Amino acid sequence: MQAQPLTAGRSIPRFIRDRRWWLLPLLLWAVGVTAYVSNHLVQLRAHTTEVALEGARNMFRMVVLTRNWNASHGGVYVPVTPRIQPNPYLDHPRRDITTTDGMALTMVNPAYMTRLIGEMIESDSGAVFRLTSLNPLRPANLPDAWEAKVLSSFDRGQKEAFSIEQRGGQTLLRYMAPLYVKESCLQCHEKQGYQLDDVRGGISVSQPYAPIARVVRAHAFEVGPIALATFLLFSALGWLLLEQLRRRWFELAEHARRLEDTQGQLLQSEKLASIGQLAAGVAHEINNPIGYVNSNLGTLDSYCKQLLELLERARRGQATQADFDAADFDYLQQDIGELLHESRGGIDRVRKIVADLKDFSRIDQAEWTDADLNAGIESTLNVVWNELKYKADVVREYTALPPVPCILAQINQVVMNLLVNAAHAIDQHGTITLRTGADPGFAWIEIEDTGKGMTPEVMQHIFEPFYTTKAVGKGTGLGLSVSYDIVRKHGGRIDVSSTPGKGSVFRVWLPLQARTHADPAS
Repeated sequence: MQAQPLTAGRSIPRFIRDRRWWLLPLLLWAVGVTAYVSNHLVQLRAHTTEVALEGARNMFRMVVLTRNWNASHGGVYVPVTPRIQPNPYLDHPRRDITTTDGMALTMVNPAYMTRLIGEMIESDSGAVFRLTSLNPLRPANLPDAWEAKVLSSFDRGQKEAFSIEQRGGQTLLRYMAPLYVKESCLQCHEKQGYQLDDVRGGISVSQPYAPIARVVRAHAFEVGPIALATFLLFSALGWLLLEQLRRRWFELAEHARRLEDTQGQLLQSEKLASIGQLAAGVAHEINNPIGYVNSNLGTLDSYCKQLLELLERARRGQATQADFDAADFDYLQQDIGELLHESRGGIDRVRKIVADLKDFSRIDQAEWTDADLNAGIESTLNVVWNELKYKADVVREYTALPPVPCILAQINQVVMNLLVNAAHAIDQHGTITLRTGADPGFAWIEIEDTGKGMTPEVMQHIFEPFYTTKAVGKGTGLGLSVSYDIVRKHGGRIDVSSTPGKGSVFRVWLPLQARTHADPAS
């Protein structure tokens, strides 16, 4: 079974912590609203312009139908009036006739009819509707610059043209479509060199753009306040939500900080509790060498008195060989060396136990170093040796390991917790095997025991705080929980396998790649 790490973090993102960053989404929101309104107005202007153009096209189609009807009847006669005078550009033998009752009539051909319709439209709506050609019979039908350019494009196959132009201080929407030579047109225009389906000219429709601009402007005055109100409303709501999120995030960060402080205290408390449980064993491990050192000092005191008496007699010239033989000088000389050697060994043993215990229980040890895990395991074994030696034979199967980035004091605590648990799992006498090794990217420590083992139900809870299967007074229920937390914060994991009645195997994985130390594992 692999222990799954819990994800937790206490850092507050800069976007949440510093309100100045909130101006960025506010600016993006403003840009989005502005872009939406601008695009909406552009589409409205395009739609309104398209409606006006469609009206110009319909007007063009109506005039073309009228011209075709006129041409199909060979022209129409209308009474001569001050407004409608005979067309001087119409060359027709029966252009002017008089009825039997004396009414003067004049022929109106398609071109003349187009001009009359244009004058009527201009007086009613302000739109300018005119017939034009690059080769007109009537000089007044000569095109302006825009019309001449469009007529030239009709010769190249263009079907229609429109544009927004400035003319006479007024903005105009201009539309123009070509007129093609039909059979009925050749009666008047064949002598100009036109052939069937040639572009004879075009009809130009110019209407004021101001109504379109007014529609767009009026809509802008309607949409603008709505967009502004929407922008302010959602900006205020967004800001309030961010304030709520910021406050909650600070609260969570404070809770996380307190939790980490509590975890740190829990870690130290568990460490000290473990040391307290091992205190008797450690004291025994220290008392043994201290005992024989004390005994050796007593013996050395007796030897020193004998040697001092012998030296005093020798100084007065009273010592003989018999005195040296009586004091067994050769034996003293040999035994004193052995006693000193044994005493130094005992003192070194005490010094090593104290040093290992000091390193293990150090509170302020939070420095990341590239550590030798094998040496750390041996140091921990010295601390817990009295807890192990009566319960199990310890087998070491170490592999040479690369330096591992870690807080060694904390990894030693993990090893101690696992060793003590292994010893407690053995009822009579068993074996505890310590192994180390390395796989790509990881180093591992494995502790195997021949104890009681665990059921799957127990294994599901072993990393929970205060969960224990030991008797009252045998454990705090925090050892594996604290060990799990230490290994997780080192970026590693703990794998567990166990068989009831046969024993358990705990393998601690630690990454060889140095992690970011901004969040210390303490």
